[in-house]
Amino acid sequence: MSSTHPAPPAMRDVARLAGVHQTTVSRALRNDPRIPEATRRKIERAAARLGYQPHPLVSALIALRRSRHPSRFPTTLAFIGWAGEPGNRYPVHQYTHKAHLEGATAAAEQQGYHVEFFAVDSTGMTERRLNEILTTRGVPGILISSLPYGPGKFALDWNRYSTVAIEYTFTEPAFDRVVHDSYDGMRRIMTECRDRGLRRVGLALTAAGHERTEQLNSAAFWTEQRSDGTFAEVPPLSMPAWDTAAFDEWIRTHRLQAIVTSNALLPDISAWCEANGRTVGGDLALFNVNADRKGPLPGIDQDPYTIGAIATRMLIEKILRNERGIPTRRRTLLTQGSWVDPIVRRAPAPA
Repeated sequence: MSSTHPAPPAMRDVARLAGVHQTTVSRALRNDPRIPEATRRKIERAAARLGYQPHPLVSALIALRRSRHPSRFPTTLAFIGWAGEPGNRYPVHQYTHKAHLEGATAAAEQQGYHVEFFAVDSTGMTERRLNEILTTRGVPGILISSLPYGPGKFALDWNRYSTVAIEYTFTEPAFDRVVHDSYDGMRRIMTECRDRGLRRVGLALTAAGHERTEQLNSAAFWTEQRSDGTFAEVPPLSMPAWDTAAFDEWIRTHRLQAIVTSNALLPDISAWCEANGRTVGGDLALFNVNADRKGPLPGIDQDPYTIGAIATRMLIEKILRNERGIPTRRRTLLTQGSWVDPIVRRAPAPA
């Protein structure tokens, strides 16, 4: 017995249906700005009608050739985010944002691409203006940076681009994203507290901090608190902004030995400790859910450099598969952080 399967549609079939040359199809599907808008849309309709998808092996070969023989004018990928306001106490150009961009840049260069940062809050920049810039320059792919505040959204002609978001803060539309596994990170912090004999542990985050991880930090905190009877029941403290009175009442009511928090509240908590005679690392332990590997506090290093690199590789794969627009079902890729402890790191080597 034998069976036959129809061959998948090829680029020449799209060209024939659209009434254009095959080279025009290739350029249009790469979002080449030399192709007129009307022609590009006609080709896209033809490709959709035929169910055309680029061959994965051919796309892989193109990617390999690009990485071995980078062009003098490499294709630009847009890294879109907020520049932040001068004097912002929690600026977007913090450690994590900078590391995301560095990781994205390195991963793109390895495959023959170039990453450029676009600030949507810069003077004169509107959604329409940004869309015009990206279209004119033939940018095929967008990385949406983690935002200093969430949830966030903005509107572009998404059907033109392959898009990947970093972290949870960009919420609409729902694009594929690469995020740190916050649930796992919080459980690892609570395990460390358990091993250190800390029983009265509290979680203090801003309201925006809870939103930034879709409440996963508090979910893991509650789960660990109730898991084996080790921890006293302490409700998480959520504040829209720093509230000295609320914090003071919370920490004294529950007689806390340790606080799990994030970068947004660390300056205020440290100032409170100094004013109230509490010693950080002594009678009060502090743990950071987003710790800098070179920073002063123990906690979880989310490895934002790797997150940026993985997001870029995912984006390039989508470009090569011609996956543009808003996905029907969003994919979320979780990355695991690692435990860091400055005390252990600075311990003297044995003689």
